[in-house]
Amino acid sequence: MVTRKPHIVGKPFPRVEAELKVSGRSRYIDDIRFGPDLLHACLVPSTEAHAALLRVDVSAAREMPGVVKVLTGQDFTAWLGLFLKDRPLLADDRVRYVGQPVAVVVAESREIAKRAASSVMVEYKSMPASLDVMAGIEADAALVHPELASYEGLEHVTPITGTNVGDHVQLQWGDMEAGWADADVVIEHTYKVGRLYHASLEPHGAVAKMEDGRMTLWASIQRPYTHRTMIAQALGLEPGQLRVIAPCVGGGFGGKAFPCIEAIVAAVARELPGRPIKLVLDRRQEFACAFMRPGLTARLKAGVRRDGVITALKAAYYWNVGASVDAAIRVVRGAVLAGAGPYKTPNCEVESYAVYTHEPPAGPMRGNGMAELHWAVEQHIDRLADAIGMDRLAFRLQNLVKGGDRLYGGRVMHATGLETCVRGAAEAIAWSEQSKSLAGDGRKVYGKGLAAMWNPVVAMQPLGVTALVTLDNERICTVSVGGVESGQGIYTLAVQLVASELGVPHSNVHFERVDTERGSLDWTATSGHLTWTMGNAVVRAAQDVKRQVLSFVAQAWDEPIGNLDIIEGVIVSYSPTSERTLNLTDLLSEGIATADSERVRPSFEGKGFFQATGRPALDSGDEEPRIPPIIHFSTGAQAVEVEIDVETGVTRVLQMAPAFDVGHALNPDIVRAQIKGGSVQGLGMALLEQIRFDHGFPLNRTFKDYNIATIQDIPKRIDPIIVEVPQDDGPYGARGIGEHVLIPTAPAIASAISNALGIYLDELPLTAEKIWQALEIQDT
Repeated sequence: MVTRKPHIVGKPFPRVEAELKVSGRSRYIDDIRFGPDLLHACLVPSTEAHAALLRVDVSAAREMPGVVKVLTGQDFTAWLGLFLKDRPLLADDRVRYVGQPVAVVVAESREIAKRAASSVMVEYKSMPASLDVMAGIEADAALVHPELASYEGLEHVTPITGTNVGDHVQLQWGDMEAGWADADVVIEHTYKVGRLYHASLEPHGAVAKMEDGRMTLWASIQRPYTHRTMIAQALGLEPGQLRVIAPCVGGGFGGKAFPCIEAIVAAVARELPGRPIKLVLDRRQEFACAFMRPGLTARLKAGVRRDGVITALKAAYYWNVGASVDAAIRVVRGAVLAGAGPYKTPNCEVESYAVYTHEPPAGPMRGNGMAELHWAVEQHIDRLADAIGMDRLAFRLQNLVKGGDRLYGGRVMHATGLETCVRGAAEAIAWSEQSKSLAGDGRKVYGKGLAAMWNPVVAMQPLGVTALVTLDNERICTVSVGGVESGQGIYTLAVQLVASELGVPHSNVHFERVDTERGSLDWTATSGHLTWTMGNAVVRAAQDVKRQVLSFVAQAWDEPIGNLDIIEGVIVSYSPTSERTLNLTDLLSEGIATADSERVRPSFEGKGFFQATGRPALDSGDEEPRIPPIIHFSTGAQAVEVEIDVETGVTRVLQMAPAFDVGHALNPDIVRAQIKGGSVQGLGMALLEQIRFDHGFPLNRTFKDYNIATIQDIPKRIDPIIVEVPQDDGPYGARGIGEHVLIPTAPAIASAISNALGIYLDELPLTAEKIWQALEIQDT
């Protein structure tokens, strides 16, 4: 039974107020005063995609005035990895991608460090590089990790020996032969998605200091506890020896979920105890040295009957994970769970491969691979519908997974608003009304497109989350969590949850920046899960501290605790004989007289813990051990209308109608903002964003030549549709929304383009050049 409360709005609590009340002197790394002992670090990146390191000459850098230390891979032998340790802190005997840190220079100023870093001479012996994901799986490909079999953590992956496949999982159900035999039409096609930058406006930055055997790391990161675990393991520290403090993050999108430069900063600080070390990447370094989204080559084959029933589907997903698979394991595993899309497929076989290449390491990006996967699935759904002459919306509605449907392995789909989302999105763009074919001088054509999505929330590891709510005279109410605010409004939501549960005004609730020393554990700490995981923990912490307060007052007043409540910051008694009241602030500042007339000024700390558990993907005894348990699915849809100039190929999105099942919109304003923001980011990835490589070297490494969506690209209309089918274990039925909006946007735009022009484009981005070329081919 899900307890539902009204939307916690009225007058929405201003997000900025919640953010500014972070305890401590400052939220931002640059504002923290580390004193005159602060040192600055600068990386020396590789300029080769694959080469042996013959010599790293740091003599000139070491002799430069103001340089304190220069370190190379000979000084650091540690490797990073949460599951598989396949990433050295600094290059060892070879470099595996352009941008891999070869050395780090530490100096009295950033300018000196940069100048000294440029003086480091690196001698390479170039070696063949594996730069294509499909060529990389062949037995004769240049190996990115020839010694993979000796790596620590190999038990967590299933590599294919002698190839660049670092992990491989598969899932199959039904009778494939019977499915193909039952099909009237079978379509097979390949789809591609290139690699992308996370493109956070705030680059990676960190400060570390080692003192008295303990280290403190201040960093702009998304998952403080993951960083603490991985960095402590790499440096041979106990977790308790590493304190991580995380301010609000200026954009992450998954690129700050795993350690990047933070481990290097910490390693340098260990070499220079007592002196804080600061490293901040500039934009070119950010685009070369940090994570990228994985690329994808997807091969799909599906059969369908003339009456619109899908009979079989076979999918193989080949992920370009660059030089490290560790941060992308969840992407690879999740692909087999969502690989058929949100459609009933009685006979299905899905395989997912993580393929090493000599490119920068892959990190999860908003949606954890689901945007890339749905690009392929939704395009294929359009092709199937067109092949049998069925309306694309009607085809989806006939095959959509609904609550109560049986999925793979006998699993039953929970209640979902997916069908409502699809219908609502289609209605918002007037799907049944035919778009104008030509307008004005005949150069413009119009089309409508639609795509659905689902995203499995999986348990790659125990998803334990702790929250603390403290009441004292100094700050009245302070909330401490392990999740980081990265623009998604999660701190505002937590303040609202505490205020609602505890019964105090929003203005009385303050937020404490994330500090692992506070003990507010959060292994998830990413935007797509925080509403659900952190929200549950915060609610329980608020309930716990409220019980403590009422128990304390009940004892002092000699009343049953059931007679008491807290309303707008006032403790009230509903006893017909007393009807006493007491302001909570007065209780904390002045105390209360006990039964023996002694006045006690109390403080309270409530603790809330939420442990997410999932069901195996298969209920049979032969469960694939590499496939993580599923907790629930998030669902939604995107519908768009586009305008295309047939002489130039330029595409403009006129309207977007994103519809998502959020369980329960605790703060509709934040939900709508997330839906709009995700839609625009998805638009940019569909039409604009691409990394251009030349033999492994990324060519466009600034925002001058790496295009993201700006204000001029935003459609005139974005109509968010909020669907609410409660999540049984969510706070008041809520689930996350931050990651999911991005997922169906690109295929919806592609669907609209094909609707307008009668052409299929199978590779992102959908640039004007590609559209123009396709039209030229169509005309010949």
